[in-house]
Amino acid sequence: MAGSVIIAAISSDIGVQLAKLYRAQGVAVIGTYRSADNLDELKADAGIHLVHCDLTDADSVSRAAAEIAALNRPWERFVSAAGQLSPIGDFFGRDFAEWAASLSLNSVAQMRLLHALYPHRDQSSVAKVAFLVGGGINGPFRNYSAYCLGKVMLVKLCELLDDEYPDVHAIAVGTGWVNTKIHRQTVEAGDDAGINLRRTLEFIDSGQQGTSYEDIFGCIEWAFGAGRVATGGRNFSVVHDGWRGGGAQLTARLEADTNIYKLRRHGN
Repeated sequence: MAGSVIIAAISSDIGVQLAKLYRAQGVAVIGTYRSADNLDELKADAGIHLVHCDLTDADSVSRAAAEIAALNRPWERFVSAAGQLSPIGDFFGRDFAEWAASLSLNSVAQMRLLHALYPHRDQSSVAKVAFLVGGGINGPFRNYSAYCLGKVMLVKLCELLDDEYPDVHAIAVGTGWVNTKIHRQTVEAGDDAGINLRRTLEFIDSGQQGTSYEDIFGCIEWAFGAGRVATGGRNFSVVHDGWRGGGAQLTARLEADTNIYKLRRHGN
């Protein structure tokens, strides 16, 4: 594994751990962050370059892209770990401006960063792009509409990029339950979270990690390694899909059917 990886929202719990896993493979890491609170253990690594970027601010994204371009380190991988659950609650009961801002952070803001960084990719190889997505892709995610719709947009973007750009290998990866600080938003929402409040509290109280960071990393790299024909434009589940052990059967299924693992009408 060579080249460099850009991790958007490197300060997230998943972002920090992915950075460490890529560094263990000798990959140079460039990470964007809004808050530096979670970055102490990464700052000491000379192989990690940290760039301030508020994804909600278009000017901040432009400045970050310019700083990354000035490094003169063409990237081979782009992984976005950005996400926000709030505002949590029924759609009509939320403040719409707050709801729309969350929808943007969960989708358009991440697209804006990728759009700005595309010219600075390693043009000698296919650019590998991964968006981390979550609940609601295959059904309703009650009380989390801004988060859910944003992630659905990212899944469809991967298919659109796959169709439009032969030099881009784009995938969406559902991580499953991971014990990270994002779940505080559900706890803070209280009863507005509905049944998911109880599920979240039980998960946190269990002390379990949920999906391991190694498995998230492994699924991303399996999908990239399987090749663009098999996995490009698709949505994968770290927990439920048969990628482990090389995923030969899954790869064969994907190569044989261009519709599976994409947003489609059921039974199409």
